[in-house]
Amino acid sequence: MISVSNLSSESIALLQVRGQSDQQVVDFSVLLEKANIQLEQDVSAKEILSELTADELKLVQNSVGLAERIDVDSLSNEAAINLFAQPDKTGMVDLNNDGLVEIGAGKMMTFPPVNAPESVQRAWDDATEGMSEQDKMVMQLHMHTMIYGIQIEGVSTPQALSPEAQWSENGIKQLFENLRSALEFSVSLDGWDRFNLVKNDFFDKFEKGLEEQTSVDRSLADNNEPV
Repeated sequence: MISVSNLSSESIALLQVRGQSDQQVVDFSVLLEKANIQLEQDVSAKEILSELTADELKLVQNSVGLAERIDVDSLSNEAAINLFAQPDKTGMVDLNNDGLVEIGAGKMMTFPPVNAPESVQRAWDDATEGMSEQDKMVMQLHMHTMIYGIQIEGVSTPQALSPEAQWSENGIKQLFENLRSALEFSVSLDGWDRFNLVKNDFFDKFEKGLEEQTSVDRSLADNNEPV
């Protein structure tokens, strides 16, 4: 089994699923480590990419799972930075807070958002435990749409709340008011069909999880306050 210090077991497994050999996994690990040291030194991601060899760019392309070769000049800053994140999404950024993560030429919808606090991810994991992958994907899309709206290329959408506001106590309260209002409307049209039942159960679990995580975080913050 491959063991490299800067990659999680999930990242290694994803690289293997993408057809990377043991040596390619190690090489990608070394490349990421060097790139992230440079990023910490305020070297831009596009500058780092421009200094890679053709073989190194190909390694990044295949490791990230991109279908087309990397055209450095065409990338946004966000798209370039995310090429140096782990495959398990650790280190990814959403600089414009639109809920879509640019990775090279591609865009990925992800929920919980990469900008959200870790507590949101923990609450999500607890709320979706035992849920089928299909139901989980549908809930990810539903939650994304409720927070960021329906995004159509070339059509502007209202700016989402900042992560700090969205996942504050008031932000969470408003989110669930909106979710349950939408659910009530859906039930009025379709009744308590299977998906409406899935949503209702998920909302209850997710809201409870967020409340518990917020309480834990608040307690930890209080305990860490200087005397």
